[in-house]
Amino acid sequence: MPYSLAVKNKATKFIKDYGSGIAQAIKGTGLFFPTVVSQKALESGWGESSLTKEANNFGGIKYAPLLPGVTGFVLKDTTEFVRGKRVKVKAKFSKFKDVESGIRATITVLLGDRYKAARLNAKTPEEQVLMIAKAGYTTTPAQQYLNSLKGIIEATQDLTGLGRIY
Repeated sequence: MPYSLAVKNKATKFIKDYGSGIAQAIKGTGLFFPTVVSQKALESGWGESSLTKEANNFGGIKYAPLLPGVTGFVLKDTTEFVRGKRVKVKAKFSKFKDVESGIRATITVLLGDRYKAARLNAKTPEEQVLMIAKAGYTTTPAQQYLNSLKGIIEATQDLTGLGRIY
């Protein structure tokens, strides 16, 4: 078991709280369950971020009233880059009616054409993460991005045995 007990415990709680919504949101997409669990766990601070708790927003999605499942917005402090400088501003973030809607909105990005090869051709969650990263999902180098998710991926596989959900 290469991941820590802390990762296992956090993954257990995250999957208990959000696994069903993630599974429903990715059903039939070609995305691996451990790929999305690891990304959403990381991006939402294990589901503990105030944005996730208050608004079912798992990826910092700004207010988009026409996005499916949006029921309003929450106003939050955030860091933005304005003319190349980091500044704190208040911004409106989408509030979603439920976990599934919040997850669906964040994975909409992964359903784009640039990630099609990762959805269809990856043989493992790790390979999928690398392909997603190389296709431009993150500015973090692909291997470094995978390394930040690897323990969560492995814990999710050990805890659930799930891969792609058809």
